[in-house]
Amino acid sequence: MPDMQTTNPPLIPGIQNRIYAEIERITTHFPVVMLDEIRAYALQDRVDTKYLIRLMDLPALLNELSDSCSILEVESHKISGYRTLYLDTPAFTFYHDHHNGKRPRFKIRMREYLSSGQTFLEIKRKENGLRTVKNRVEISQIREYLTPHMQNFLSENYPGEVHSLQPALWNTFDRITLVNNNTFERLTIDTGLYFFNMINTLQLSHLAVVELKQSDFSRESLIVQTLKHQGYQPISFSKYCTGIATLRTDVKRNRFKKNFLEFKAATKRTYDHVNFTPIHA
Repeated sequence: MPDMQTTNPPLIPGIQNRIYAEIERITTHFPVVMLDEIRAYALQDRVDTKYLIRLMDLPALLNELSDSCSILEVESHKISGYRTLYLDTPAFTFYHDHHNGKRPRFKIRMREYLSSGQTFLEIKRKENGLRTVKNRVEISQIREYLTPHMQNFLSENYPGEVHSLQPALWNTFDRITLVNNNTFERLTIDTGLYFFNMINTLQLSHLAVVELKQSDFSRESLIVQTLKHQGYQPISFSKYCTGIATLRTDVKRNRFKKNFLEFKAATKRTYDHVNFTPIHA
């Protein structure tokens, strides 16, 4: 793992700190659900709907949902840290399959859940009809190589050449997980997104990625309606593809142009004179 680099946040630190303090305050108002209880909402076969919102709009969203949702608490933490290493082929097959809209397509990652201390090797398969199927196996730690145990798991769940997989991108973020008390759906809210490889780093600390996970998409969902009321519409978004497209200069990225326009628009609405370009490590 490369050394973490310090970069200047897009938001003025004082403003950002106040927003995070308000988010932490609001999370104390939610009823709590524990890790063993939330497994009923695992939704390993699901429909994902993603939104990209300004960090400064997150407190209002949480306030709107506090009467209808419960919050996951892990080891006394309602906001949990995640650390991820994404794998891909030398030709960036997974990235290009997503860019080209291919289905089925795969995403393979090692993810450490910092609050629980657990680490998993995970495979996500995007099917036709926008369904996502996830399989995972617990591992001892994130590694930049595949152990025999990892290779066996991948061979059973991934049809490609396992031995060609290699580290492609790291990222870290903090996650709030909500479950709807009245409907079978789960919401994750990722903040403090930080991407890095051996060359560049990128922070999106002024934005939050909101992902609604449902067995089938419903426009009647309170969460969908609340986000719509705030002026947000679903967007096709991948943290992995965003990191690769931004930090590398040798890959196609034209189909992600809308995402970058969304970043710039949200950045402009958040704080003037922000440099969105990747920051060299």
